[in-house]
Amino acid sequence: MRWEYERSDAIDEHTMPQSIKAWFLIVCTLFAGCDQRPQITATKQTAQELATVELGTLPNQATGLNKHERLAEEFENLDPGETGWQSEAFSEWVSHEMKAVIAAGLTGSKEGAFDKLSSLLSDDLVSSALRPSQRPPLFESYEMAITQGQKTAPNQVRGIKAFEVSLGELASPLARATNKRAKFKVMHVKQREDLVHARMLFEMSGKLAQGWFQATAVWHTEWTSPEPYRLRSVRVEDYREATPNQGRIEFVDIAPQVLANTNSYADQLVHSFDYWRARSDRSLVADLLGAQGIVVGDVDGDLLDDVYILQPGGLPNRLFLHQPDGTAVDVSKEAGVAILDFCRSALMIDLDNDDDQDLIVGLAWTVAVFENDGSGKFSKRTELPSEGQINSMAAADYDGDGDVDFYLCGRDASGAMKAEQGALGIPMPYYDANNGGPNTLLRNDGGFEFVDVTKEVGMDTNNRRFSLACAWEDFDNDGDQDLYVSNDFGRNNLFRNDGETFTDIAVEAGVVDIGPGMSAAWGDHNGDGWMDLYIGNMWSSAGNRITLQKQFLPGADDATRQQARRHARGNSVYVNNGDSTFRDVTHQSGANMARWAWSSNFIDLNNDGAQDLAVANGMITTDDTGDL
Repeated sequence: MRWEYERSDAIDEHTMPQSIKAWFLIVCTLFAGCDQRPQITATKQTAQELATVELGTLPNQATGLNKHERLAEEFENLDPGETGWQSEAFSEWVSHEMKAVIAAGLTGSKEGAFDKLSSLLSDDLVSSALRPSQRPPLFESYEMAITQGQKTAPNQVRGIKAFEVSLGELASPLARATNKRAKFKVMHVKQREDLVHARMLFEMSGKLAQGWFQATAVWHTEWTSPEPYRLRSVRVEDYREATPNQGRIEFVDIAPQVLANTNSYADQLVHSFDYWRARSDRSLVADLLGAQGIVVGDVDGDLLDDVYILQPGGLPNRLFLHQPDGTAVDVSKEAGVAILDFCRSALMIDLDNDDDQDLIVGLAWTVAVFENDGSGKFSKRTELPSEGQINSMAAADYDGDGDVDFYLCGRDASGAMKAEQGALGIPMPYYDANNGGPNTLLRNDGGFEFVDVTKEVGMDTNNRRFSLACAWEDFDNDGDQDLYVSNDFGRNNLFRNDGETFTDIAVEAGVVDIGPGMSAAWGDHNGDGWMDLYIGNMWSSAGNRITLQKQFLPGADDATRQQARRHARGNSVYVNNGDSTFRDVTHQSGANMARWAWSSNFIDLNNDGAQDLAVANGMITTDDTGDL
């Protein structure tokens, strides 16, 4: 029996109220991930000109305005200096100049870049050594060595010529490198009458013959003010280099070889998400997340792992069977799992204890459960409703009865609330929302019978938190499975398993981690026998800058401003104290800056017995046109 879903419903679009639009613009600015650009001057005159450009659109029936005219106010905000955000105007300018002059000079990507230094530097410039000569080892393995530069005197480098020499020393490790790259991100701007302080994250990398080199540091820079700005001082902190050793960890894309004989790879999967966004029905690809993920498991019992790929609505999910010669074949239709519906999460797990991998697929507002006949052929046994749009799920035998249960994360609300909020949902308030879709715990009673026990076990507490990920683990070593839930737009949950019920102890345990929670991973990173916690959030240079300015959230109390500021901090690391509490070691670990993080996982990448971290990050982007 083959079962194939057809798309069941389209996502309705609704006009957001003006107050919500304003919040949306603030959020977009706060977490903008695109490259910085030169300063844009947008006066009211240019805004009016832009608003009257003839686009061939009909007037809006409600307002009588041309669609472009409705954006006139937004065009006026293109220049942050005109709207009182001098810190952002300076940030745009300094980002462009550092990229055009120093970063380009370090990598040799722009001929004569260093020749323009005199126009950027103050004659009385002082600086610490940009690449400290003393770099004692911080970490070493067979694959790599990491050194950390010792602090040098802040005035060790004096004058423009000496600064040029120091820049040359900084660039020296890349002399024979390819794929060279250098970048500055402005994390904080503080303005005074005659001085501007800018804290920047510096990154430089390149590929050497034996592997990749990387250098990172924080630059505390001071610039003369008012314009024209000139760099007056540089103080380098936390300089680190990662250099390849004898061995190396290297990942190679083998998809073209493994999937060469499958039509689905050549016809569809090899193309980017942008390619399909430009060619698919808008209602099918409204979801900004693109490809939804993969699940790995041995579905046909040959001891070779197979791969199930989830895709956006309108594109069929794919099941690839691993062949003995290392290639794969597409058996999606034959297996009965070429699902066309919107889906974002799935699990391969033995639900009926017959020693084969069954399949659970989250289909927006329902979860479909498939039984495996042992040969990799699936049949749907049940479909269960969810009041929250299913984003992820995790399985564990929480009640110890020998049957695997599973938990569904429902980020967005359904029904009337969904219609009111629109496709992406509107978290209220943005920094601590509690109006998302509810999560669901489904107890496995055997025979593919599942019961919603969310309220019965006490998991309906704090259960409207825009959940994106969850992870089971016995964090307190008492023999049962506890659950951490990572929530977007606010605080997270840690549900302690108390036998027949759960208690949310996130506050007492110190792992609320208010922020844009994307993922959660457990691992004993310090080898003390207690599982530690890593949470994927978002790190944003723009967010770090803006939330520290006085004009950010005027009138709000300090607690509210701190909550909003934490959204930009990045990923979090919590060490298990062994007494049901955790301590936050994020800054000491250096693992917070993983950019716009999504999934994360502890894994021993180099087989040395220590838990490493892998973090997937990124966002849909394109060339910067000056548009949000």
